Amino acid sequence: MIIKAIFIGNSEEAYINEQFQDGLNIISSDDNNKGKTIVIQAIMYCLGNAPAFPTSFDYENYYYILHIENDKELIKICRKGKNFVIRKGEEYAVFDNTSEFKRYWNKNIQRIPVIKKDNILRIADPELLVQVFFVGQDKKVTYDIVNKGWYKKEDFYKLLYSMGGIDGENASVNDVERVKKQIKELKDERGILLKENKVLKKSNAAFGFLSSTNDRAALENMLKEVEVIKNKLLKLKKERGNAISRRTKNEIALKELRSLNRTMKTGQISCMDCGSKHIAYESADSEFSFDISTTKMRKQILDAVQEKVDIYNEEILRLTNEITICQKELDFCMETADVPVEALLIVKQEMEGAKDADKRIKEIDQEIEKLSGQLNVKAAISENIEKKSKKLLDNIIVQMNDFYTQVDTAEDSPYVDIFTARDKFFSGSEATEFHLAKMYAFAKSLQHNYPIIVDSFRAEDLSSDREARVINLFKKLENQIIFTTTLKAEEGEKYANRDELNYISFSDHTTNKMLSLTYVERFIQAAAEMMVTVKDN
Repeated sequence: MIIKAIFIGNSEEAYINEQFQDGLNIISSDDNNKGKTIVIQAIMYCLGNAPAFPTSFDYENYYYILHIENDKELIKICRKGKNFVIRKGEEYAVFDNTSEFKRYWNKNIQRIPVIKKDNILRIADPELLVQVFFVGQDKKVTYDIVNKGWYKKEDFYKLLYSMGGIDGENASVNDVERVKKQIKELKDERGILLKENKVLKKSNAAFGFLSSTNDRAALENMLKEVEVIKNKLLKLKKERGNAISRRTKNEIALKELRSLNRTMKTGQISCMDCGSKHIAYESADSEFSFDISTTKMRKQILDAVQEKVDIYNEEILRLTNEITICQKELDFCMETADVPVEALLIVKQEMEGAKDADKRIKEIDQEIEKLSGQLNVKAAISENIEKKSKKLLDNIIVQMNDFYTQVDTAEDSPYVDIFTARDKFFSGSEATEFHLAKMYAFAKSLQHNYPIIVDSFRAEDLSSDREARVINLFKKLENQIIFTTTLKAEEGEKYANRDELNYISFSDHTTNKMLSLTYVERFIQAAAEMMVTVKDN
């Protein structure tokens, strides 16, 4: 994936940068507040990241357009507020939120890692995914992820494992525990039939009938299991309800658009207030407005809305399947053991002449053997997944330390994890090296194709020698690299004549005023290519 251009603007002012190239790009300026961070954050914003613009920049007043190249195909993304428009070839798609955007992206552009969050499989949100290839100027903590809220460090580890091709859901803890429970119940029943112990000394189903204490304990355990499954079921149904609601809204929009298409074949529709023949389709929050008076434009919007309906249909089907599995888990959890009368009588007297006991013991042995085989397979899968996860993480840490020793020429290996302990965090140039080491290691170990973007890559006085070694290492990667930095007066335009990199200077920008009228015409043209009409402020 290669960043080709970024457009920022409205009807009054704009800024455009179409200078990005494959390989290493360095954006520099001779002072702060020249717009480097705004450009970087605009790129990430178009990729679905949460807004993190400088506080002095009123980002909500602008449209953002990003051009990227993925698998030699040009893709254009426009974002305003929560709304997105994507142009892929001659196809257009319109989305009302990041959730719709990521699902389209996952289906039509590039697979996004799937992780288990709150016991439910989910496509990772962009704000978590971008942390694999992006380091912002602010919030450079080393002991946690950025923007910690709903997502936690554990989720980021799952993201890395998913990107590394490790599927940890084949043998979940719940599956293993369920099989263990079945084996235990069968062994309890077998023990009763063999009369090896008195029933009150054994933990089995019969004891629950004879002891109120054991009955309460069994009930409490069952209720705990039911509560976990119930919460998962409620979340799944809520997500499905939201998906159905959004699908319905888009189906209504489709019906109206198709009705409009039929009407126009027999006459014209005009606005009763102004007499205009132009009819518009608006995205949620009215951030984007599309003139659908022409047949071609209506077809584009129809196709875009139909795509959203199809995505929601897939999501509803997936959630329904998960709900069915969850309901089966709930039924199994709430099953009451069928305790034979013989099991109750064994407390008072030993069983005599149980003619079916031998036959049942054989059946139990066969069931236990079968379940034990399943358990061994599940345990082996879990162990294999654990080994693969550890191997991947170890490899990332090895790559981080390799990077560190080449950049800092130190003898030791300071990194033991991708995060530091909260009370042993890095600061200053050490923190800068740590984040650069992670970006480098993620690219080497995961072999992802995302551009690596680091805002202020020389922060906290990274020395010139170390900086040169950082650049040499990153140049060897296959990924596009975008670094930004503020140069000191004595450094001049130090990157200007270096053939091995693409130098983009922001030194000529007016401080705190990067956007201007100069770019507006080209910006409006770029928006029009996305079918977006830039509204007057």
